[in-house]
Amino acid sequence: MQPFNETANQTESQYYMEILAEQERLKANRFPGVRTVLVVLSSAGMAYDVDGFRGRIHSAYPDAAVFFMTTQGQALGAVSQGHVDLLIDLTGARQRQGFLFARLMRSKSRYTVGRNAGFWRKRIYDRVFDEKAKDNAKRLQSFGPLAREHDVQRQVLSLAGVAAVPHAESAQDRGKVIALELPPLSRHV
Repeated sequence: MQPFNETANQTESQYYMEILAEQERLKANRFPGVRTVLVVLSSAGMAYDVDGFRGRIHSAYPDAAVFFMTTQGQALGAVSQGHVDLLIDLTGARQRQGFLFARLMRSKSRYTVGRNAGFWRKRIYDRVFDEKAKDNAKRLQSFGPLAREHDVQRQVLSLAGVAAVPHAESAQDRGKVIALELPPLSRHV
């Protein structure tokens, strides 16, 4: 029998409390009545592939149709409708985009979330992740360019109420049970 380790128990409890607080914060960040989502992908790198983005968005907004667009305004896959409920703009600084692209996207969407890059996004978008803010810049300074891009994209997704890392219970290990359920290896001639 192992002795009770109070410090390990407190650390594990603290870890789970942080996960619960993060899930509550994500629920509070979700927008009501979202049926269509348009994601403008970053040209610097992607934190997830298109299917990964779609899966994470569907976990937050199960009834939503998800569309993707490049920074130049070209559709990836199905073309979105004229008007969308939620725009998630992952375009960063120094990425080619039309001069009034943010204003055009704002006029086509009900809610907007993005990065503070380009002209007037802080005033145009509903929620903006400012990577140049003092606290964020200090934290992101230790990352490499690609890891920095991934972290910023995860922060933008969390502002939209989309979980970057889904938390779920693991299934029971069935390795021994499956082997017992298999038929015997005998040949019938």
